[in-house]
Amino acid sequence: MKHLYRISLFLNAGFLLFAVYNYGKSLFYQEPVREEQTPIIQNITMVEEAKEDYREEAENASKQDVPVTSQKATTTADTVYVVESYDHGTEETTKREETIPDQYIGKTREELEDIIKAYSDAPSLSDLEKGFASMELKSFSPNRLVVTKNYYTNLKNENFYLLVENEYINVYYSDLKTVYLYTDILLSDLPEDIQQDILNKKYIESEEELYNFLESYSS
Repeated sequence: MKHLYRISLFLNAGFLLFAVYNYGKSLFYQEPVREEQTPIIQNITMVEEAKEDYREEAENASKQDVPVTSQKATTTADTVYVVESYDHGTEETTKREETIPDQYIGKTREELEDIIKAYSDAPSLSDLEKGFASMELKSFSPNRLVVTKNYYTNLKNENFYLLVENEYINVYYSDLKTVYLYTDILLSDLPEDIQQDILNKKYIESEEELYNFLESYSS
């Protein structure tokens, strides 16, 4: 019985030692795994936090007011100004670069179109002497401005007629179809006898006579 008791003690002790060994071994191998997993978990957490920060920044940026550039392009004193002159009689075009007129500086395309139309309706006498017919804006940019002036030199020495249109006096070539000049002269501002002549299509024999009339009654 003593031998069996001793054998039993020996076996129990061996089993206990084996159990302690296995437990220690399991602890030894599991701990590094935990240590290896910890950085991975930390990286995943950092990525998620970075994504959240990015989403917040994007939302904040979308809520901010975005400045809108609504200012239109305008000319400056340094804008290159080119005048194209087209003679419908000879079908020749000449170009020359000039100093941009003061009234053209700081203007948008729409404003320049209005200014040019006003000049086309009431050009200078020097242009009229050259056979001026009309003026138009050909191209526009803050760096370069091109206008076209149309002339009819072959009709320069023809006769003219004064007609009334919308209460204003306009000058036509002798064909009564081609406008030579739009004036700012109101029919009502003229003497009654001149008014009647114009209502009957007043005949003007020469450019000299026409210029004298315009100088006499232009405001």
